[in-house]
Amino acid sequence: MTESGTATHREGTATGRLSIFLAAGEISGDLQAAHLATAIRRRDPSVRLYGCGGHRMQAAGVDIRSNTAELGYVGLVEGLRFRRPMRRAREDLRRLLLSDRPDLVVLVDGERFNGFLIDFLHREGIPFVMYFVPQVWFWGRWRIGRIARRARRVIPVSRAEQSLFRREGARVSWHGHPLLDIVRPDADGDGVLRRQGLDPAAPILALMPGSRWQEIERHGPTLLVAARALATRDTALQFIMPLAAPHLRPALERQIDDAGLTGRVRLLSDHAYTSVSRCRLALVSSGTATLETALLGVPMVVFYRLHPVTYAVARILVTTRFIAMPNILLDDAVVPELIQGEFTASRLVAEATQILDDPERAASIRRRLAAIPALLGGGDVLDAVARTVLADAVSTPVPAMTPPLGVVCTA
Repeated sequence: MTESGTATHREGTATGRLSIFLAAGEISGDLQAAHLATAIRRRDPSVRLYGCGGHRMQAAGVDIRSNTAELGYVGLVEGLRFRRPMRRAREDLRRLLLSDRPDLVVLVDGERFNGFLIDFLHREGIPFVMYFVPQVWFWGRWRIGRIARRARRVIPVSRAEQSLFRREGARVSWHGHPLLDIVRPDADGDGVLRRQGLDPAAPILALMPGSRWQEIERHGPTLLVAARALATRDTALQFIMPLAAPHLRPALERQIDDAGLTGRVRLLSDHAYTSVSRCRLALVSSGTATLETALLGVPMVVFYRLHPVTYAVARILVTTRFIAMPNILLDDAVVPELIQGEFTASRLVAEATQILDDPERAASIRRRLAAIPALLGGGDVLDAVARTVLADAVSTPVPAMTPPLGVVCTA
């Protein structure tokens, strides 16, 4: 993108400001969109950023028109509870995008949510970029062509996705994984721990049940039963639980209280990377958190539990041997995985104990995890993504439309 190109485009718009709509349909997408928004504003402070997402995007300066970050789910049966709010959010967004058309839409992750927008935007002629694309190489490769044919550009986060989308004719720009820029512990680790009421000299274990409602409900109680057993076994062990989003706090506090661990498990709303980086071990729900934990160099036990019907379908569709991102990237069972029936408190305790009691195994896991950053690309990823998004936003002006009378978008 050149400054002259940007100026030429803005002179031809009604407002004189570039408009980019960011769409995130779950908590992880909200976080990634927030970091991208910050990078875009750093390059062009005048750009108008609006969209749908959550509190992290809002804190990054995005005008949130619809709160959609709580709509994330995985599976078939798991999505039934979201049918009504998802339908309402989609209708809101349909009206909003037709009445206030952006120069470009950036769809961030959120496969179920953004799947609707892919077809809608294509039909209405509103250009969009797919960023942090759904993990099509993991399951459901048939979706690649649909995205490739409709998106102005695809910006994947993995090297494998780059070649898959290119083969389908997509314009692909791979800059690396943004977590390389994001996962940065504070230098004053001891100070952070003390301010959180933790003893830097005592062992710490992280409990990470997930960020979706289904994950909190299916994983939380089992995870906390295991924590209680580990606390009995080692009274010096400290427990932290990074809070993925504020709306999850009441449910997690109830689960902690029910497990008899109030005061023993600390819910952390900030400095999560710093705190987790000081952990001896983490018990982590499969997802982006496993990669974040790996980049921090922390040994982990990974778990996941789905509804039996969803799991039966997933076994047919999934094309990898593993569910944990570190294992997928390294193509080896570096960290233990507990799936479905194997995810029990007793198995969690057994796997955790083996690592906690065996310093050589823990050190071996750390050494293997240290190879992951090199597999994710170079640095300054977010700046490169922001530059690509801005270039796409100015390349083809989108004609402004007069808002229809009576159109209102509710959050």
